[in-house]
Amino acid sequence: MSQTIDFLKKAKVFYHASVDGTEARVRPINSVIAYHGKVYFETSSQKEMYRQMLENPSVAISGMAEGKWIRITGKAVMDESDEAKKAMFDTLPALKDVYSYEEMAPYYLADMKSVVYSFDAEPITLED
Repeated sequence: MSQTIDFLKKAKVFYHASVDGTEARVRPINSVIAYHGKVYFETSSQKEMYRQMLENPSVAISGMAEGKWIRITGKAVMDESDEAKKAMFDTLPALKDVYSYEEMAPYYLADMKSVVYSFDAEPITLED
Protein backbone atom coordinates (compact mmCIF):
# COMPACT_ATOMS: atom_id res chain seq x y z
CA MET A 1 0.00 0.00 0.00
CA SER A 2 1.17 3.54 -0.58
CA GLN A 3 2.70 5.65 2.15
CA THR A 4 0.14 8.37 1.42
CA ILE A 5 -2.77 5.99 1.98
CA ASP A 6 -1.14 4.59 5.11
CA PHE A 7 -0.89 8.11 6.55
CA LEU A 8 -4.46 9.05 5.60
CA LYS A 9 -5.83 5.88 7.17
CA LYS A 10 -4.07 6.79 10.43
CA ALA A 11 -5.57 10.28 10.21
CA LYS A 12 -9.04 8.77 9.66
CA VAL A 13 -10.51 12.15 8.63
CA PHE A 14 -8.64 14.47 6.30
CA TYR A 15 -9.54 17.69 4.55
CA HIS A 16 -10.00 18.37 0.85
CA ALA A 17 -9.60 21.91 -0.47
CA SER A 18 -10.89 22.90 -3.87
CA VAL A 19 -11.33 26.20 -5.66
CA ASP A 20 -14.73 27.83 -6.22
CA GLY A 21 -14.14 30.84 -8.44
CA THR A 22 -11.63 32.81 -6.40
CA GLU A 23 -12.51 31.24 -3.03
CA ALA A 24 -11.08 28.16 -1.32
CA ARG A 25 -13.53 25.53 -0.11
CA VAL A 26 -12.55 22.91 2.46
CA ARG A 27 -14.47 19.88 3.65
CA PRO A 28 -13.70 16.72 5.61
CA ILE A 29 -13.43 13.45 3.69
CA ASN A 30 -12.35 9.96 4.70
CA SER A 31 -12.49 7.69 1.65
CA VAL A 32 -9.22 6.66 0.06
CA ILE A 33 -8.07 3.52 -1.76
CA ALA A 34 -5.22 2.29 -3.89
CA TYR A 35 -6.36 1.54 -7.44
CA HIS A 36 -4.25 0.94 -10.54
CA GLY A 37 -1.17 2.24 -8.75
CA LYS A 38 -2.82 5.55 -7.84
CA VAL A 39 -4.38 7.06 -4.73
CA TYR A 40 -8.14 7.34 -5.35
CA PHE A 41 -10.71 9.44 -3.52
CA GLU A 42 -14.42 9.88 -4.23
CA THR A 43 -17.23 12.36 -4.14
CA SER A 44 -20.75 12.60 -5.52
CA SER A 45 -21.50 13.99 -8.95
CA GLN A 46 -24.29 15.91 -7.19
CA LYS A 47 -21.97 17.90 -4.91
CA GLU A 48 -20.38 21.31 -5.33
CA MET A 49 -16.98 19.69 -4.77
CA TYR A 50 -17.46 17.72 -8.00
CA ARG A 51 -18.40 20.83 -9.98
CA GLN A 52 -15.47 22.75 -8.51
CA MET A 53 -12.97 20.07 -9.53
CA LEU A 54 -14.36 20.02 -13.07
CA GLU A 55 -13.98 23.79 -13.33
CA ASN A 56 -10.57 23.96 -11.62
CA PRO A 57 -8.86 20.64 -10.93
CA SER A 58 -6.25 22.08 -8.52
CA VAL A 59 -6.81 20.53 -5.10
CA ALA A 60 -5.03 20.08 -1.79
CA ILE A 61 -5.66 17.45 0.86
CA SER A 62 -4.35 17.58 4.41
CA GLY A 63 -4.64 15.46 7.51
CA MET A 64 -2.94 14.93 10.85
CA ALA A 65 -1.85 11.77 12.66
CA GLU A 66 0.65 10.94 15.37
CA GLY A 67 1.82 14.55 15.72
CA LYS A 68 2.58 14.91 12.00
CA TRP A 69 0.59 16.32 9.12
CA ILE A 70 0.46 15.63 5.41
CA ARG A 71 -0.08 18.00 2.51
CA ILE A 72 -1.10 16.43 -0.77
CA THR A 73 -1.42 18.50 -3.93
CA GLY A 74 -2.29 17.70 -7.51
CA LYS A 75 -4.85 17.99 -10.27
CA ALA A 76 -8.08 16.05 -9.85
CA VAL A 77 -8.77 13.59 -12.66
CA MET A 78 -12.26 12.15 -12.61
CA ASP A 79 -12.45 8.40 -13.31
CA GLU A 80 -16.11 7.51 -13.38
CA SER A 81 -15.49 4.18 -15.07
CA ASP A 82 -17.48 1.18 -13.91
CA GLU A 83 -14.22 -0.44 -12.79
CA ALA A 84 -13.21 2.52 -10.57
CA LYS A 85 -16.68 2.71 -9.00
CA LYS A 86 -16.63 -1.03 -8.33
CA ALA A 87 -13.18 -0.76 -6.73
CA MET A 88 -14.41 2.02 -4.42
CA PHE A 89 -17.56 0.12 -3.40
CA ASP A 90 -15.70 -3.20 -3.01
CA THR A 91 -12.94 -1.67 -0.88
CA LEU A 92 -15.20 0.64 1.14
CA PRO A 93 -18.61 -1.11 1.33
CA ALA A 94 -20.05 1.58 3.66
CA LEU A 95 -20.10 3.92 0.65
CA LYS A 96 -23.11 1.96 -0.62
CA ASP A 97 -25.07 3.51 2.25
CA VAL A 98 -24.07 7.01 1.15
CA TYR A 99 -23.96 7.07 -2.67
CA SER A 100 -25.80 5.47 -5.51
CA TYR A 101 -23.74 3.81 -8.21
CA GLU A 102 -24.77 6.52 -10.66
CA GLU A 103 -23.66 9.45 -8.50
CA MET A 104 -20.37 7.94 -7.26
CA ALA A 105 -17.50 9.99 -8.72
CA PRO A 106 -14.05 8.49 -8.08
CA TYR A 107 -10.99 10.61 -8.80
CA TYR A 108 -7.22 10.57 -8.41
CA LEU A 109 -4.64 13.34 -8.42
CA ALA A 110 -2.36 13.76 -11.42
CA ASP A 111 1.06 15.15 -10.56
CA MET A 112 0.37 14.21 -6.94
CA LYS A 113 2.88 15.36 -4.37
CA SER A 114 2.64 14.17 -0.74
CA VAL A 115 4.80 15.76 1.94
CA VAL A 116 4.75 14.88 5.66
CA TYR A 117 5.67 17.62 8.13
CA SER A 118 6.37 17.74 11.86
CA PHE A 119 7.65 20.25 14.36
CA ASP A 120 10.83 18.32 15.08
CA ALA A 121 12.04 17.01 11.71
CA GLU A 122 12.58 18.07 8.14
CA PRO A 123 9.67 17.53 5.73
CA ILE A 124 9.59 14.12 4.05
CA THR A 125 8.32 13.77 0.48
CA LEU A 126 6.55 10.44 0.12
CA GLU A 127 7.25 8.26 -2.90
CA ASP A 128 4.04 6.49 -3.90
